[in-house]
Amino acid sequence: LSKELVQRYDIDILPLHILLGDKEYDDGVITPDEIFAWSDDNKTTPKTSAVSIDDTIEMFKCVLEEDRDIVAFAISEDMSTTANVFRLAARELEAEDRIHVIDSENLSTGIGHLVVEAAVMAGKGMSAADIEKNILELRPRVRASFVVDTLTYLHRGGRCSGLAAMAGGVLKLH
Repeated sequence: LSKELVQRYDIDILPLHILLGDKEYDDGVITPDEIFAWSDDNKTTPKTSAVSIDDTIEMFKCVLEEDRDIVAFAISEDMSTTANVFRLAARELEAEDRIHVIDSENLSTGIGHLVVEAAVMAGKGMSAADIEKNILELRPRVRASFVVDTLTYLHRGGRCSGLAAMAGGVLKLH
């Protein structure tokens, strides 16, 4: 989500961590161009890690102390343990009834659409439980796709074979 949307809808973000060799960055602090440059220089794909339980508890606790319930969106559980970290934090805070964890079953733009829809619902005064119910009904209809300029990074990340990456480069496939 753009900074403008995050501010407009009062959205809090717990960033994933991006590991570039032995250096760790919060997502959003390092730019995509810097990540691609590092990947090109090192001929490998950066690693990512989920949010920490301590950071999650700290943020959740602050929101709960403002007497607000939480609808916490995580990227697809097929890709990250973030949703599980959120559930563990809710259990640790003994606030499982106030923290509604949603596996977005999406990444990037897909999760962004769901988050904005939830923020609009919250702005209309809907409860966190009702927002969760509506989002879970909406979730199967949200699909995000993308086009890549090169297959290099997909190959480095194990998402396509070397042959496919080479053929894609020669044929200029997107």
